[in-house]
Amino acid sequence: MTSLLLVLVAVGLGLSIAYQPLFTAAALVGIAVLLLSVLSPERVSYMLLVSSAISVQYLYDGQVLGLDLLSLHKLGILLLSIPAAFRYGVYAKHAMPVAALAAMLGFTYFLADTPPLLGEIEPIKSFIGLASPFVLLLIRWPKKTAAMIVNILCFLPLISVLVGFVLEAAGIGSLFVQEFNGSTRLTGANIPAHLAFLAFMAFMVATIEAKRRPDRLVFYYAMMSVNFLILLLTGTRGALISLMLMVFLFMYDLTKQFLKGKTALIIPLIGFIAVLVTSVWLQLDNLQKRSFERATEAGIDLSGRLEAWQFFLKGVSGSPWFGKGLGAVLVANDGSIYEGFNVPHNEYIRFYYDGGIIGAILLFAAILYVFRNVIRETAKELRIFMTALIIGFLIYSISDNTLSTLQFILPFCIYLNASGALSGTDKEKPA
Repeated sequence: MTSLLLVLVAVGLGLSIAYQPLFTAAALVGIAVLLLSVLSPERVSYMLLVSSAISVQYLYDGQVLGLDLLSLHKLGILLLSIPAAFRYGVYAKHAMPVAALAAMLGFTYFLADTPPLLGEIEPIKSFIGLASPFVLLLIRWPKKTAAMIVNILCFLPLISVLVGFVLEAAGIGSLFVQEFNGSTRLTGANIPAHLAFLAFMAFMVATIEAKRRPDRLVFYYAMMSVNFLILLLTGTRGALISLMLMVFLFMYDLTKQFLKGKTALIIPLIGFIAVLVTSVWLQLDNLQKRSFERATEAGIDLSGRLEAWQFFLKGVSGSPWFGKGLGAVLVANDGSIYEGFNVPHNEYIRFYYDGGIIGAILLFAAILYVFRNVIRETAKELRIFMTALIIGFLIYSISDNTLSTLQFILPFCIYLNASGALSGTDKEKPA
């Protein structure tokens, strides 16, 4: 009986490969990864994290199983996180952002002023896409797994650049892009803004972990320098502004320790200042081209953001309390603003548009509640650095899609979780 079953499976696979090779390959890979997530959930967590180093939607524009690759990627994160949640338990108190997004989903069908272009299923797809990275906040990773997660986070930008180099060598990608204003930007296996997300998080993680692990200072200082350079090469101004507080804290802390007699710290202090000054100097022309090549009302080129913000704010003005519905922002651009703005590049406006005042307050209150818990769980000497990361996120969210882009929100959520595990101060029992 078993032999007959195996023969039937083999015949079925043969026919499937002949008629639907892409579907069959995707199904087989999916089954293999799903089994691995049950047998070794920590390894799958590493795979999910590494996968965020590549913006898959820019490499292949087709669909698999009826979903575009980005939607499939986000669904995969959700499904593959479930076995880890069952094995290790969850932090129930970190579930508030998912609950807030679920409330916004409910508003969509009962209270929001949904536009005709927003299909019945689209809000559910948006919910899954937005909620799936927050699931990684819930899992109670063991310390060994959390330590590996931190190491991988530091290497994500380098992985992206390496994959980008391979893609360029294969003739299917470009490691750098030149924009209309003449600026040249590093892309890796992403677009420049997404690579900047990865570099921002890697720099922040390396800075915090250098304080946590003084026995690994050389490694983390090297990661700080490399990732700061990658960030500068992307030419992303919002990222640079958002990490300035962390840079100041790092330099202040090193200077204070040096004045207390730790003279060996003068070497990394001078080294980092040299990297900082040299990198900024070399990229000054690019930054000037991106900021001042075009005259705008704001006095600085915001790459169309000001017009986009005005457009979306005007669009939701008639339904301010519950917004237009989850995912409505994705169908809002009617061509009157640049086509690249399918979202506002401002997460506060984005969730005001989708969820109105009520939905946006619920979501950001939930996120701030998580931040409060994370800071309380963090070792005392690291709390100011963790606060700098959170403030950097809040600033970055003014000018970019931090909550809705995997290259930022997935590393961000998994690091907040891993940091709590490494601090070892949380007393909550597994749910």
